[in-house]
Amino acid sequence: MAVDLRANFAEFLLNISLGDPQVPRMDSAARTVSDFLTRSYGLQSGEVFLQGSYPNGTAIEPVAGGEYDIDLVAVCCGAGDEAGEALNELERRFRSDGRFRDRVKRKNPCVRLEYAGDDVGDFHVDVVPCRRSRSLPAPLEVPRRGADWKDSAPAEYTAWCQAQGELYVRTVKMLKRWRAEQQSVRNAIKSIVLQVLIAGAIPQVADDAARIATTIEALHSQFTPLTTPPAVWNPVLTSENLAAGWSQESFESFKAELAEAAQWVSEAQRSEDPVEASDIWRELFGDDFPTRTPDELGLMLGDISHAETPAARGWLELPDDRYAVSIRASIQRGKRGQTRRSYRSDGGVIFEGHRLHFTAKVVAPKHVEVWWQVANTGGHARSVGGLRGEIFRGHDLNGNTLSNQMENWESTAYTGSHVIRAMLVRDHRLLATSEWFRVNIYAKGRVHRL
Repeated sequence: MAVDLRANFAEFLLNISLGDPQVPRMDSAARTVSDFLTRSYGLQSGEVFLQGSYPNGTAIEPVAGGEYDIDLVAVCCGAGDEAGEALNELERRFRSDGRFRDRVKRKNPCVRLEYAGDDVGDFHVDVVPCRRSRSLPAPLEVPRRGADWKDSAPAEYTAWCQAQGELYVRTVKMLKRWRAEQQSVRNAIKSIVLQVLIAGAIPQVADDAARIATTIEALHSQFTPLTTPPAVWNPVLTSENLAAGWSQESFESFKAELAEAAQWVSEAQRSEDPVEASDIWRELFGDDFPTRTPDELGLMLGDISHAETPAARGWLELPDDRYAVSIRASIQRGKRGQTRRSYRSDGGVIFEGHRLHFTAKVVAPKHVEVWWQVANTGGHARSVGGLRGEIFRGHDLNGNTLSNQMENWESTAYTGSHVIRAMLVRDHRLLATSEWFRVNIYAKGRVHRL
């Protein structure tokens, strides 16, 4: 029986949802731009409106280095307007106003207004001019540079999303974060395509873990036999294949990530250990998914007096201020070697069986050798003879020495807090040593004891 992670999922949803000051900023930008468009084009109430994830209720915070945005539609074009000229005219109007002049960026389907970034990410407003359709079933037509007008039903799609209910909104937000966290799949599937696929796969199950797992497994089963991108029809404009531009390469990337996600959720649902289960969900969703903290698990750094000393290797400790070394680490994830955001020293708990990639950042006026040292601590490592403390050259996960001395790989195995450091050596002189870098590890069923 799966463990109860309702509190973890509730916190995760809160962590990825936009809040203050982003929501007030988005609302303010929407009002300012809408008022300008209404006055500039002489539009009626309701002829400028929001579309996209924000009014749909599925907007999330971007991952590191990303952007958040709002999308506005303005019904401001005439029946005889050419598509490219409609966009050019909108751009000219924005450039004529000092509030927007320096924010304008030309895009093929819209005009973008770029704003300064904040602690969440960069922010922009995309504005799409449109005209009323000359034929049903589409209510509107939108332009694209270098092309013609295209049927569109943005308000109807927003209403459709809102009608899917709260469970749908929660699922879309979580799986959008999954998409954003998978580096190779980040651009492999458009949001609107993912949303429509979710609507066809989601069960009406209140438990987030069970619902997400079932949705992913259903999509995996649906896509496994496919060799080419399927048609994904707009639920409010059935003549539009939302996946018409889905490339074979992007489709294959999405399938691969979906297969790996299906394996993860299956393992998470089978686990009876809450730390293990939350760690697997964290693999899927990234660092915003909460797990037990080192303090909550009682992890403490134990004695490292067993660690080999530089003197035992015949090195003289002669610190030289011209030399310095520090360590950075990341957690390798997935079968194709993707990495999660960097792991900081004394960071969150890492479950057993993960792979850690350490990199030494070196400052040295002359050539030096880079050496590494791991010191495992705690009762678990001691009970199985795993109290390492040797000084060694950087190696891969099979223990083979690497040609690049700046790198070292380790796997996680023993419950406890363990440390690693890098050393710079020249002619048997130890010139600089990094701070000890602390890694907190939890192995299933192994309570921490010093």
